[in-house]
Amino acid sequence: MGKTTSINLVGRDEFEVIMEVFARCTDAYMFLFDLDKDEYIISEQILDKFDLPCNHFFNAKEVLEKVIYPEDMPELTEDLEKIQSGKSDEHNLEYRWVDRTGKIVWISCRGVVIQDSTQQQKTTILIGRIAEIGNKQKADDVTGLFAERQMQIDFRRNKGAGNCKTGVLLRIGVDNFKEINERYGMKTGDAVLKMIADCMEKVGGEDRCYKLDGDEFVLLMDGGDIKQAREQYHKIRSLIEKQRKNQGYQNFYTISAGVVGFSYDKTDFEQLHNHSVFALSMAKKNGKNCSYVYIEEDYQAYVKSIKIQEKLRYAVNHDFKGFEVYYQPIFSPDMGKIVGAEALLRFSSREYGMLSPGVFIPILEESGLIIPVGEWVYRTAMRQTMEWQRLMPKFRININLSFIQICKSDVVSGIMASIDELGIDPSTVLFEFTESGMISYDDSVQRLLDVLNENQVKIALDDFGTGYSSLAYLQNLRVNLLKLDRGFISKAVRDEFNYNLIGYIVNMAHSIGMKVCFEGIETEQELIKLMKLKPDYIQGFYYGRPVNGETFYQNHLNG
Repeated sequence: MGKTTSINLVGRDEFEVIMEVFARCTDAYMFLFDLDKDEYIISEQILDKFDLPCNHFFNAKEVLEKVIYPEDMPELTEDLEKIQSGKSDEHNLEYRWVDRTGKIVWISCRGVVIQDSTQQQKTTILIGRIAEIGNKQKADDVTGLFAERQMQIDFRRNKGAGNCKTGVLLRIGVDNFKEINERYGMKTGDAVLKMIADCMEKVGGEDRCYKLDGDEFVLLMDGGDIKQAREQYHKIRSLIEKQRKNQGYQNFYTISAGVVGFSYDKTDFEQLHNHSVFALSMAKKNGKNCSYVYIEEDYQAYVKSIKIQEKLRYAVNHDFKGFEVYYQPIFSPDMGKIVGAEALLRFSSREYGMLSPGVFIPILEESGLIIPVGEWVYRTAMRQTMEWQRLMPKFRININLSFIQICKSDVVSGIMASIDELGIDPSTVLFEFTESGMISYDDSVQRLLDVLNENQVKIALDDFGTGYSSLAYLQNLRVNLLKLDRGFISKAVRDEFNYNLIGYIVNMAHSIGMKVCFEGIETEQELIKLMKLKPDYIQGFYYGRPVNGETFYQNHLNG
């Protein structure tokens, strides 16, 4: 403890003038607190934000108790008692005040103790400044919790102290919080955040809670384990549900959580932040209202997908370098020859080589890059088809469309403009839609299908039998072709029930003017058995694997 300073202090009026001068130079509030007289003087501008009777008053402890957050009053009282008893000669606390609107504001209060020798009896006076931490994004005014900046400070302090070697970070996010603000207003949204913060503090106990940007919170558990963190999440969720019930279910929302265990020795703050963001996003992807425990393998796969996305974006912006359209032959049993091909997208890069479509196509769809890439595919496939039509006039091309293209772009205009510009016969072009995508059926889907039908462009329902098969779709969509998935077909080869079922589907399709294509035929044995069901087209490795345009020409059209 340092030595208490004894000075000849100027009069109270002069001190107020000095404070106002300083007020013009700083956002902080200057104050003088005479602990013996219980007298308090503070910069006048504080009255704009906090409900104090004036900037100079007596009965200071009683007055201040009305603006200081109740839970923080004992800590402040204890510190002031140390000063007054001579055990401490300085004041340095971070605690909460409540402003005129009822919002909690974190403040940093620092001061030094002096002895006023102008009085007949020396008095203990605390002089210092009060600064709002929330204005520096160190704390959140809505919930009263410390913000991410303070979490970073605490993490580094713990890491440096070495008192605790491990910890768990529980990152919580409100599911569909945007809808709460849009439907009920920002005031309700703030109330939801405040209630979640209260629940987290009650459950968290000594573990510190933080409010991050938007609708996210963190509970930092030093020395905790994964099991405890998940239990804490369920307790918080249960307490929120109880509070909502008490409020009469005025609104509905759920919370998701990402759980990350870490070692202070091996983890830095940025790593922990990134891992927790990923863990929370996985919880939301897994259906929301649940928790996900961080797994390094999953995270590395996610990081790889981000890198692949960067490669894909680069390719799109550099004339689609790395993309290529492959073609798989489609055989007609009636004509006994190849009559067309399905255009299939491929991508390769120097770093990853040839990537599986199952890897890069979902990334294209999630990022929205499927829109420009999809346009490039159907234009490239149409141009190639027109070259082959010089050899086989009615050669047909099948092209896949993603429902992202349909719902988030004007793909109708793009397709028709390409058909008109290239001059291709529209009846030789067929677009394939996955059956599972029909769950997203809406006006944009119907418009596309209507335009394609009106312009004699063919439509196929791909992977029929793998998703939510509904025969009602077929009449409404006026589908020209059903494609039965390899998984369905392989069962028919081994199982009499599925064999007969496919036979009924073929007969039903033919009865309403549709054609049927069997996909995934790989062996002669499969071909011989399934030909008895009279499919219109066959596609599979038996007739050829997907290959680039030049190889397709050499294998199937040259001669």
